[in-house]
Amino acid sequence: MTNQTPLYEPDEPMAGSPGPLSTQQWYKEDTYYQILLVEPSEKEKEAENISRTVLAKKRGSGDKESLQSDSFDDFELDEYTINNLKIYPKNGDDDKLSAYLPSSGVVLADSLMDQLSSQLESGKNQQTELGNFYVTMRTLLHSRKISQLIAKTWWTYLQVQEKEKQLWKKFTEGKWDDIDSYILDGLIAREIFLYGGANTLNHIENENIYLPLKSKEETKQKARFMILPTSRAWQGLSLSLLLAGQAYYKIGEKYHQISQPILSTDEITSKYSLEIDWNTFNGDIKEFIISHEKPWIAYQTVLPYPPIPTEAVAENLKEWAKAEDDEKPFPFYIKSQETNEYLVDVDYFRSPYPYIPLSCT
Repeated sequence: MTNQTPLYEPDEPMAGSPGPLSTQQWYKEDTYYQILLVEPSEKEKEAENISRTVLAKKRGSGDKESLQSDSFDDFELDEYTINNLKIYPKNGDDDKLSAYLPSSGVVLADSLMDQLSSQLESGKNQQTELGNFYVTMRTLLHSRKISQLIAKTWWTYLQVQEKEKQLWKKFTEGKWDDIDSYILDGLIAREIFLYGGANTLNHIENENIYLPLKSKEETKQKARFMILPTSRAWQGLSLSLLLAGQAYYKIGEKYHQISQPILSTDEITSKYSLEIDWNTFNGDIKEFIISHEKPWIAYQTVLPYPPIPTEAVAENLKEWAKAEDDEKPFPFYIKSQETNEYLVDVDYFRSPYPYIPLSCT
């Protein structure tokens, strides 16, 4: 099904929160999630190089021993994706897509989290530590990761345009099996960024999941941890799912994650409405109220995705895109020279090259 308009007319046009969830309901087998499945273009339009399908299914158990039909238990990850997700929290077997739902977004280094949480007298003190430092550092890590993803899309595009032109032809012709996954990830992410502010879905499967629930009590049985068509975030759905690590394409019978998680599932469903600006190098966040009857504040987030500057150096783009958080030359974390312990401070949350956009969250 091709879709450019909401699936139904909402009672509250600016509403769209997935609704309240009970404790740990996000891990239950019957809670619904969505992913973006990207495939070679069906060439409905000459400029399109990818086709986008949003899939909504039950989470499943995430356990090989009790696979749930019609759930993300059926989605087995490729080895590359499993290795990329080793540092991320999971609830289930590491080769099942369902184990990584909901998305955690970026995660801080375990050793730093241990330092922030150690030797605290009570849970209240722990909340003070995390409130003062965790949120700030994680927000800056958001900016770094989005900036690195932008650099990756630029580098891969320059690579196939200037050095490996045969790969661009293979990409546009849908011969994706012949393209290295790192380069293919960047090319697909670039396509999503280019259309990030528009609802460019080609197909929506399982539409009934998006219909309004009759009452809030139904969330106990029909919980949906998803972006709904009534949400302002629906227009940037492809971009939101990409940044949450909920965007995939298939390699054979297995699923390959296009980008590691940056935002969490809750952040894309309840907090941020994402769009793209092609004329700026800096992001912007604006606060707005999405319901006057029941005040709910959300944030319209504009991410920069300008044309690649002529002064851009391909090797610099690659160096920034692949920079490790804990290693030189561009580490995110700062450590004590005497003890090698993490300090509560950060270094490269933005690119050392001024022409690479600084994002915002």
